[in-house]
Amino acid sequence: MRAISQDYFDALYDRSDDPWRIAGNWYEQRKRGLIGAMLPRLRFRHAFEPACGGGELSLELGRRCDRLLCSDFSATAVEIAGERWQQAGAMFSTRGARCDVRFARMALPGEWPAQMGPAFDLIVLSEFGYYLDQRALDSLPALVDASLASDGVLLACHWKRDFAQRVHGTEAVHAGFDALDGLHRCGRYEDADFLLDVWSRESRSVAELEELT
Repeated sequence: MRAISQDYFDALYDRSDDPWRIAGNWYEQRKRGLIGAMLPRLRFRHAFEPACGGGELSLELGRRCDRLLCSDFSATAVEIAGERWQQAGAMFSTRGARCDVRFARMALPGEWPAQMGPAFDLIVLSEFGYYLDQRALDSLPALVDASLASDGVLLACHWKRDFAQRVHGTEAVHAGFDALDGLHRCGRYEDADFLLDVWSRESRSVAELEELT
């Protein structure tokens, strides 16, 4: 199957600013809560969220990050996400820290911000990888590896059930990151609906980092 075009996503967001009902349903609220709980650190310096959609997860990440780059294939989605951020308040304050956020339209992985080098200590891939064609999916682990800081964390979360626009299975999307040298799986949650994996450059557990062991 071919990768899904930008027109497909633009059409969805032209019909609704929340085409998957992400803002209001408990499934999505719970998933965002699990994503937040699975992150092995409280704070991050600079995060990257490809495929941010309408920005609901971006709001949660903003509470944990000093800087946040959010992108989407759809220019309409990027506009909606930026407006949602403005409505919620352009800056979040958490324990005296503020998040600077930027929303940008990017066709990934071709426009991956590789020129920034290993700038991100958090990359969140949510409901993204299964739309890519094979060549794009094959290129994704190396791009993540090159962009992840020496103390970086990668989180991937994808729907498991079948749907018409799926190009790859969820396990296949995550498998490429397991193969990366220098990344350690530090968490996994799985149920009938979705798979959530977390990898870190740091091999120590949260308890070890907190000197609880």
